Amino acid sequence: MTMTCKYFAFILFFYSVIFCEGLEEPKTKKIDNLKQKIGLKITDEFDNVAYNILVKKLDSLGIKDEQLNDGFDWGGREAGFETYINNNIDTLLSIFVIVEDIVTDKNTSMKQSDSVKASNRVKMPKIIQTADDLSNKKNNLNKINSENKIQKIKDSKSMKSLLSGLRIGGNFGKALIKGSTLSSSVSYFEKSFNIRFPFGVKIGPFLTNVGYETSNYSFASSVDTLGSYYGSGSGMVVNLNISKIIKIGGENLVKELVLGPQNYDHGSGLVAGYNLNLFLGSLPCSISMSSRFNTINFNNGGNAYWGSLYVGMGFDFK
Repeated sequence: MTMTCKYFAFILFFYSVIFCEGLEEPKTKKIDNLKQKIGLKITDEFDNVAYNILVKKLDSLGIKDEQLNDGFDWGGREAGFETYINNNIDTLLSIFVIVEDIVTDKNTSMKQSDSVKASNRVKMPKIIQTADDLSNKKNNLNKINSENKIQKIKDSKSMKSLLSGLRIGGNFGKALIKGSTLSSSVSYFEKSFNIRFPFGVKIGPFLTNVGYETSNYSFASSVDTLGSYYGSGSGMVVNLNISKIIKIGGENLVKELVLGPQNYDHGSGLVAGYNLNLFLGSLPCSISMSSRFNTINFNNGGNAYWGSLYVGMGFDFK
């Protein structure tokens, strides 16, 4: 019984080996065929020379395979290159084989007769024409791809130029100086929000942009006979970039003057001030320090003013 099992196991192992070799044989033929197509001998190894030949062949067809970007050494040398060939053998053959190879019967002699050679010479112009057509199609495809890439770059630059100068920022600050009307009031920390739109006019060394600002204010009166004011003001402003005149801080420090009308919950007036925006390297954001001087004509008569200091951060589109 034991001898029978051993004999059966040996037969099963033998047929498994034969079956595996049968599966491996077609791939071996494909690899040999690929070697011939790129100008190698069947006995040549997939070494650095073979790698360079394949890359040059692909380059001549305008094909860049990302799997070969690491190079021969960093791609695993012979072992890595052989793995690449085995995994991509069908694709590589489809690239290099211009016309389908003639399938010969296993019993047909590998030696061609003179008539077959003559037939091949007759078909050669057609093969050359096919190669030329394929090359022209690839060149046209590469041209179309290049034009598409150029157009995408132009569109990207166009969109970038449309947004250039846009800034969206938020600040947090407090009124530090107050006029006589508000001198007895207590002020609190308040928030502000501002937008600098990406369009304006360049006047000499100055670049002007239109913007929008809104900010809260709070003045709690400590005297019963005086009223308290809690509200907000907003309006369009003009941003005047003076960085070309005042060059302290270089290009990474944007210096602006701000001026515009304001509509307050308790009246109307003006706002004026400055912005200092410091870019954080190549990041599309900046930290800012700004001041605002506000004037207001109250709806019930009288007027007041106050000056505030803010710090904050914004997103910038260069």
